[in-house]
Amino acid sequence: MGLINTIFASSYGPDKPPFFIWYPRGTPASEKKLLFKIDFFILTFGCLAYFTKWLDQANLSNAYVSGMKEDLKMYGTEYNLAVTCFQVGTILGGIPSNLLLTWVKPKYLLPGCELMWAVLTVFTYKITSYNQLYPIRFFVGFLEGSSFVGIQYVLGSWYKKNELGKRTAIFSCAAYVGTMISGYLQSAVLSGLNGKHGIAAWRWVFIVDGCITVLVAIYGFIFFPDTPETTTAFYFSEEDKARAKERLVEDGREPRGEFSWDMFGRVLKTWQLYVLTILWMFWNTTVGKVANTVMQLWLKSDKQHTWSLYQVNNIPTAINGWNIVMIIAANVYVDATGRRMVVVMLNLALLLFGTICLITWNIPLGLKIVSYMFAGTDGPLSPIFMAWANILCSNDRQLRALTIAIMNSCGAALTTIIQQFLYPVTDAPKYKKGFPASLGFILGMCGWVFVVRYFELRALKGKVEDGEEVIAESESTEDVDSEKRVNVDVSVAGKS
Repeated sequence: MGLINTIFASSYGPDKPPFFIWYPRGTPASEKKLLFKIDFFILTFGCLAYFTKWLDQANLSNAYVSGMKEDLKMYGTEYNLAVTCFQVGTILGGIPSNLLLTWVKPKYLLPGCELMWAVLTVFTYKITSYNQLYPIRFFVGFLEGSSFVGIQYVLGSWYKKNELGKRTAIFSCAAYVGTMISGYLQSAVLSGLNGKHGIAAWRWVFIVDGCITVLVAIYGFIFFPDTPETTTAFYFSEEDKARAKERLVEDGREPRGEFSWDMFGRVLKTWQLYVLTILWMFWNTTVGKVANTVMQLWLKSDKQHTWSLYQVNNIPTAINGWNIVMIIAANVYVDATGRRMVVVMLNLALLLFGTICLITWNIPLGLKIVSYMFAGTDGPLSPIFMAWANILCSNDRQLRALTIAIMNSCGAALTTIIQQFLYPVTDAPKYKKGFPASLGFILGMCGWVFVVRYFELRALKGKVEDGEEVIAESESTEDVDSEKRVNVDVSVAGKS
């Protein structure tokens, strides 16, 4: 029982604060005012940027079931190849963009990439064959690769350990909002713009999505604050800037390091890189990565019930709404209590239940819809795992930037393989290879989280031992100094 209690104990240890929702009890008014500024400007751009990333990512699925398949004659695995091109771009784009953050201010790099992928999204409406779609989706993915890892890095640069989870959760919710809005937007375009100016509805959605993304990029150029060390944001006073840096020192952070080539060797020697990357790769194997698409294709192919095109686009958005609720609830609890492992295991139980039901397949309609929602409940684990990575790498900024980027790239690579070979649209809706494979990977993730926890506890033990050595050395020095002072006093007394 002692070992189990240790594994599932609060990460705050005996210093666990009283339960809080947003600010820990006793936070001064001046600190709340500073946090409000940080929250408002970082989270508005971060959420809007991630929202548009997923809006521009999910629109392909919506377009595919709303006329693109027929117009471009995508009757084989062309859709999966387009998704693969996008994922390859994302894999290749994340690492160099995060390294560039050591040279180029996030205020320019992240909105700049967003503006470029917005232009490509708009021009997608002009394509006349799926062969033209592939390179566009690759470059959209390459540019979008900067968004998730870049904003995760910036979040970890501003917030303390007990503030990071819920902010990362709000940021992560933007992905589900983007996917939801994409479905609703497709329905609105179908009813209002289909055929206008001779343009099909699925083409209009790329135009609308791209224009929204341009506006978000402009907002980022004006308001995104960079990092505490480099910010020149007009809404921060000099006291705000100084306090932002002090807060990180209080949280045990090391000063920010500049780019250096030896960082690669240093990072490759750390346990964080490998342990956290494997954890993130497991997370990228769940049904949640394809939940909206596989549910859409099930509804479209369902012979027992009749679903309209609007229902095919909109019903799967319930998965996103459910994830949003669970993301906020789970991460508020983790920030307030530090009991990360408790929430992780409960979330994994939901994933197991939903995936097992989908493998069973012949179940009542209501349970099947619930199964898609539960099997797609991977949302809460994303901010939990990313906040965990930010915390475990908090003492080395270069390690943190590169680890987060490699985690995301390796995870996206695995997702690409799984989507291509385990979830091809030709296997819809039962996915006799995909659902069982995801179940096996979830079971693997159930074991791997204990490996991560082991390394975390080992690191914490090392810090405690180092702290005890420092205290012992300090006490020893004080004893020597005290002994010297006594000898000097005696000598002086003898001379007098």
